[in-house]
Order: sequence, then structure tokens, then C-alpha cells
Amino acid sequence: MLRFAFAILAILGASAWGQTPKPSHPDPLKFVYKYDIVFNVVRSVFVDMGFSIELEDRKGGRLVGRPYEFISGSLTSSEVDKVAIKRDTITGDWIRARYIPEALIEIITPTETMVTIRTRFEGLNRDIDGTEKWMALESLGAIERRILGRISMTLLGNELQYENKKGFWDKEPASPDPRKSRSYPTRPPL
Repeated sequence: MLRFAFAILAILGASAWGQTPKPSHPDPLKFVYKYDIVFNVVRSVFVDMGFSIELEDRKGGRLVGRPYEFISGSLTSSEVDKVAIKRDTITGDWIRARYIPEALIEIITPTETMVTIRTRFEGLNRDIDGTEKWMALESLGAIERRILGRISMTLLGNELQYENKKGFWDKEPASPDPRKSRSYPTRPPL
């Protein structure tokens, strides 16, 4: 009976910790635009997002950015968990993380072009003995969706225009307007 209780607790305990997230890479997007237009937009989105271009192959339809370090310090492990999966169970600390964005642009017809975004994630792990090693991580697809979203918003012309609204603490102090007086409800006549 005691073994049965331990088995139930083990099963319930394992499910209580949750499951590891599964990669969900976005599908390539097809645009009804000529190849040159799409390639130029993808390049401008890469530059706008702060990626330095390492390889630009216009004929081959490939655009690769330089490694982009998106986090360093004590929060690296938790931030990596939001965008990638750490496959190896390694002791030590995660001290940096970076990814390399890549865009593949393909001609489907003279007026249709397909864009695929891939990223290669790496995390710098410092072992207990002080050795550091870049480890490959598996992308969850969040960064790819963000880049594809920017590309589609730019191409479709529906880029969101955010108003620069100030929050409460950013506003200048102001005194109440004396012309706006509050009228309190009066008692209705009997």
C-alpha cells in the first residue's frame, strides 16, 4: 500500500512541475511582391532591428546577420528559457546568450516571393571549474515570428503607429482646473 502511495505521489509530482515547451517554428510567408522588393524590405528590417549583416547573397536569396547577444548576466538562464530550449543538462552558470538570424528569400513566380526566417541560438556556459563553452540551443520560434511579423507589417503597409503617450509619472504636474467644478447631487424637491 505504501508503494502505491509513493507511485501516485511521484506521478503527481512530475506533472506538477510542468512540461518543457516545444519548438513552434513559424511557417514561411508568401508575399505577392517581386523578389527585389521583398529582399530590400527584409534587409531593412534586419538593420532596423539592430542586426549587422554578415552575408548578403542577393542572387542566392540568403541574408545572414552577425551573432546578436540579447542577454548577459545573472538573468541569462531565465531569459533563454523564454526563447530557446537548453537540451544538455549542464552544471554551471549561463552567462551570455546570442542568436544568429538568417533569412531565405525564394522566388515562387515573378510576382510571388517566399520568406523563411531561421535563427541559431547559442549560450555561453561557465562550468564549476571555470571553463567556458558556447553551447547550441534549440529555438522555440519566438524570435522568428517577431522578425516575420516586422517584415509582413512593413510589406503590407499596416505598420502599427504607436502614439507616444506619457505615463502618469512622465507627465508634468498640473493644478486642478478651477473652471471645472464638481457639482454634487442635490436632494430632489419633495
